[in-house]
Amino acid sequence: MKKILTFDCYGTLLDPSPLYGLIGQIAKEQGLSSEKAIHIFSSYEDRLMYGESFMKYDELLLQALTYCDMEMNCDGFASQYERVILVHKTFQPFPDVLAALRVLKEMGYELVLLSNTTHQMMRWHVEALEHWFDDWLVAEDTKCYKPDLRFFQMAEQKFDLRTREHFHIAKGYWWDIVPASKLGWRKIWVNRTHLKKGREMEQPYWMVSSVLEVPPILEANKTIR
Repeated sequence: MKKILTFDCYGTLLDPSPLYGLIGQIAKEQGLSSEKAIHIFSSYEDRLMYGESFMKYDELLLQALTYCDMEMNCDGFASQYERVILVHKTFQPFPDVLAALRVLKEMGYELVLLSNTTHQMMRWHVEALEHWFDDWLVAEDTKCYKPDLRFFQMAEQKFDLRTREHFHIAKGYWWDIVPASKLGWRKIWVNRTHLKKGREMEQPYWMVSSVLEVPPILEANKTIR
């Protein structure tokens, strides 16, 4: 049986903090509160994903910046749109990631990314991940954002997950672990924020704090269908 692992990207493999650092820096350049700007940007990022008709992630970022201008009573955020797009190029893997991906490829797994992003950004991210990934599915394809079950159902269809030895690996609990549970996927929660535990209703899952802990779990459970 062909083996495949699907991964969340932001927060699981790549550190997205430079984006929010940049939002704070833009606010600081204008003498405004960095904390308030980051809060406003993050809030509208979520609202636009889940409270509006679908728009591509790069378009969504521009809309979030215009809301920052409105809420912060200024005109300095939307004008920095290109900086906000290009900062995604700087996202780097967490220290445990590349070594773990190397081991997983040596174990014979196909590696796939599932992410709320665009193809252009994913090309940057795959390069940062040293091209260990075989394929990806992004919101630009699905026309919806995780945790929408349609995203995961499209992944099942595209990668034929029901007939393969498959685990989904993610840090995002609400975005990934919950919908993966609804579809009966085997899943590994990368608990980078060291929460004590997840919810009982999403069990069973394995909980790790590092992607380096994933290969032993796969080895121990490789015969489970």
